[in-house]
Amino acid sequence: MKKKLILLLLAMVGGALLLQLMRSDSGYVLLSWGQVAIEMSIWTALALWLLGFVLFYWGWRLLSGSRRLGRMVFGNRNASVRAQQKTFSALVKYIEGSWPQARKQLVKSAGGSANPLVNYLAAARCAYEQGDFSAALDLLHKAEKSKPGNELAVALTQARMQLDSDRYEQCLATLNRIKRLAPEHPVVLDLLADVYWALDDIDALEELLPSLQSLSGRSTQARKQLELDIYLRQLANLQARRKKGATDQEQKQRLDAIWQRVPKKLQREPELMAAVAMALHGLGVDTEAEPLLQNALQSEWRPEWVELYGLIGADAEQQLKVATRWEKQHDADGAMMATLGRLCGRNELWGKARDYFAQAIEMKPDAQVYLDYAQLLDQLGEPEKSAQLCRQGLNCLAQKKVAAGSEC
Repeated sequence: MKKKLILLLLAMVGGALLLQLMRSDSGYVLLSWGQVAIEMSIWTALALWLLGFVLFYWGWRLLSGSRRLGRMVFGNRNASVRAQQKTFSALVKYIEGSWPQARKQLVKSAGGSANPLVNYLAAARCAYEQGDFSAALDLLHKAEKSKPGNELAVALTQARMQLDSDRYEQCLATLNRIKRLAPEHPVVLDLLADVYWALDDIDALEELLPSLQSLSGRSTQARKQLELDIYLRQLANLQARRKKGATDQEQKQRLDAIWQRVPKKLQREPELMAAVAMALHGLGVDTEAEPLLQNALQSEWRPEWVELYGLIGADAEQQLKVATRWEKQHDADGAMMATLGRLCGRNELWGKARDYFAQAIEMKPDAQVYLDYAQLLDQLGEPEKSAQLCRQGLNCLAQKKVAAGSEC
């Protein structure tokens, strides 16, 4: 404060002296150029000179600043172009599968890239493909920091890598976290479906089904197949529960509950009808299984379903009429002959049953057919031939076990 006061006093004294000097002697300056002459006091000339010097100085500063600004703008532009070229080259290597080179170039060019998020995400995938999951996570963190507000893209990349590496529990945790941010995002829902399927959490997948069915990216056939696969897996899991000790009554209640949840249009699918019929047969409810299996075979002809039809114990006389009609409509094979043989035996048509069993074995030897044929001959009073068929059946069964499912 004192220093400013002293300077102010000095300035006032200096101004007063300068004013006194200007009054005592103004001086004289004459500028002549050809016929032009300009007269002014020395103080006026000095003021003009100072003004000109100031204008020149600021003009020079402005010009120098413009040059520096131009070098900075064009220099940054050139650096940005070079960074984009390096990023493009790295992405080409990424597509080609050159993971180490692509990763190195992507990270190196991320600082000058217009969108470093892409660099870090692609680099993270490269690290994952190299088996370096820890480095992949570090790069994902850098991607998230490089451009706030893109947590979804980073999390989806992480979830895909976790799913591909069979880290299903971690993937599920990641997806549940981002589902709160984007509950109806199609990619999130698709990945959730894959994780639930891998974890065999079909109940959760079934709950997710309405959201999955609304995805515009799925074709009608794809949505239908997904729904069918879900209910087929539910039926398969029902069989697994039975092996764990569930009673037939509990199994029947669960089966009815599953069937009631199946949409009406899907209840007409042959594969689903056959699966339900098989489950009902396993529970001994053949009267409900028979019409379902018959309808399935009318829509789609499969030998394994034909064979199952002969094992169902419903109305034997009516079943034989149905199977006889099928014999005229379809080419004869081992499954058809075995089914006709069993149905004829249950209807006490011993001669026809014997002929059908013989044809079935000739077309396709099967251990169960051998045993059924042997039981028939034993009832007909031919124990020696029955014993021979039993031995052939056991031999056929042993050969199947050794050959892992090939024919005898």
